[in-house]
Amino acid sequence: MSKTKTITKLVPPDGGWGWIVLFGSAVTIVFNQAMFSQFSLLYGDKLKDMGHRTTGAAMVMSVMLCVINFGGPFVGVLVKLKSPRFVCVTGSLICATGIFLSSFSTNIVHLSLSYGVVFGVGLGFIQNASFVAINSYFKLKKSIAVGIAMTGTGIGQALMPHVVEYSLDKFGFKGACWLLSALCLHGVCGGMLMQPVKWHMKKIEEEVVIEEEKIEMNKSQTDIKDDRPAIMFTKDRNNECKSQLLEKISVNGFSDDFKAGSLNESTKLKKTALERIYELFDIYLLSSPRFINVIIGVGLTAISIQNFSMLFPFFLLNIGMSRNETATCMSAVALADIFGRLIVPQVQVRLKLTTRLTLFLTAIWILITRQILAYQTDLTSLLVLSALYGIGRSMVIVARNLTITEHCRADQVPSAVGLSMLCSGIISPPIGYFLGWIRDYTEDYIACISAQNALLILFLIIWLPDMLLLYYTKKKGNAEDV
Repeated sequence: MSKTKTITKLVPPDGGWGWIVLFGSAVTIVFNQAMFSQFSLLYGDKLKDMGHRTTGAAMVMSVMLCVINFGGPFVGVLVKLKSPRFVCVTGSLICATGIFLSSFSTNIVHLSLSYGVVFGVGLGFIQNASFVAINSYFKLKKSIAVGIAMTGTGIGQALMPHVVEYSLDKFGFKGACWLLSALCLHGVCGGMLMQPVKWHMKKIEEEVVIEEEKIEMNKSQTDIKDDRPAIMFTKDRNNECKSQLLEKISVNGFSDDFKAGSLNESTKLKKTALERIYELFDIYLLSSPRFINVIIGVGLTAISIQNFSMLFPFFLLNIGMSRNETATCMSAVALADIFGRLIVPQVQVRLKLTTRLTLFLTAIWILITRQILAYQTDLTSLLVLSALYGIGRSMVIVARNLTITEHCRADQVPSAVGLSMLCSGIISPPIGYFLGWIRDYTEDYIACISAQNALLILFLIIWLPDMLLLYYTKKKGNAEDV
């Protein structure tokens, strides 16, 4: 015998105030994240005065990337202990401080500390916190929301060069840094809009089955994947069966927060400091081969995209394109990138594709497009292929963190993103050096682009077996349910 009971549970609004959070995140990204790509324009003449050019710029940028990536796990912990709102506002203040302090730099060490370390810390805060804030408000429309927010980066990259150039002409280097520092403070206003999601949760009613004369607990992971609540069946003193709703935390994980009471009294025992740190950083995520597979794959795609972005203008100049034509091709990539961040996530939602599968297919798209582009010399062909590459690049940028959220609980997202950043920080320097060595040794841009595409092939090879295993496991599970 069984009977049903109506329960009330809280779910993210999947919109509502989430759109305001989206706007706040976009504002923060426009005035902070976009500064990342303006380094050469803002500090180029200053580096020349210091006696440094390419090597000095590479040193400062390397310091900043190391700070962002290796600080990821610590930022994730801070987001968990405080809130995305606090971390994002703090990050904007730190970014403004870094740009302001850089105006007083007299040598490469000062610039590395002010821009590389201080600004890098602030940017790391913003990247993690803004994504976690959006992720907590959206479920079904998550890809669309992240795509719209990330459009802020494209808009910032299109607008900020003109702002930087105007500031340098009118106010000089120091005045330009002060103005841009003030613009970074817009991120404080954007961060203040990131209210805690618990203030805006929606109540929905759902019927659950209560089995009599049986004590049973459904597996949280299976229930959550099917979008059903995890129910724990218990008996009271009158031998009547009662159900308790376990808090569902994410799309793909196990719930360990039993609001009705703990099943294991041992959790009440005092934990050692090492155990607390282990749980705080969610290091046990690394015990999952699938999670490690995911973050390595995400890291490989990010490195391939970053290195191609640095190489692309040099490739165009090498094949005989003028500076104006090179700028036109790069603008085609940027415009297509903005278009892709708005459109491709909506296509993904309509086709009901997982973010991981979308990233996999996008990598194939980029691989083919870049390999064909490497052999082109005609401007029209280069413009078309640049636009196609920009669309593919947009989805890689949008999907990489979303893919990680599919393989952890919602409360683990800050730590999971931080661990992914740490992984990228570890593998990026040796791979980047190897790709640079290929270019210098062969003196051939086609060989270097092919090596970058080889990273995507490696990514496809390490992801394909696990994705096939997931597919057949799910198919077998559906057959058993039938």
